[in-house]
Amino acid sequence: MKGTTFACTHASPDMYNSIDQASHALQRKLVKYKERRQDGWHGGAAMAEDFLAALESFESVDIDDSADTTEEEYVDPEAPTITKVKSFDLEKAISVQEAIFALDYVDHDFYVFRNEVTDKITVVYKRNGGGIGLVEP
Repeated sequence: MKGTTFACTHASPDMYNSIDQASHALQRKLVKYKERRQDGWHGGAAMAEDFLAALESFESVDIDDSADTTEEEYVDPEAPTITKVKSFDLEKAISVQEAIFALDYVDHDFYVFRNEVTDKITVVYKRNGGGIGLVEP
């Protein structure tokens, strides 16, 4: 089923017995899921009716535009937060070879440095396919 994962395991000395037991357990899970879905446990009509009743239970609030109210700023609860700040000394320029050497000793897949040839901020990084990449402005 798209977006849903069912997992079953069974351990025994006989591989074929384990497969049979796991398949029976999976069949029971699927039947139980189907019955609960039809009963409204996983969405369905019962969930929609409850949601509609909850919406109707809210009383309407009249908003007065003439009142001087301050708006609260929305804060996204799932927004990423900065957990650690690292600073690099970018005043001293280094060569690309030194940056690649330093890349092996940092715990990241990239290294930011000032290139001594161009005197610009440059990035070297480890490529997923292997090798080293260079990002120049």
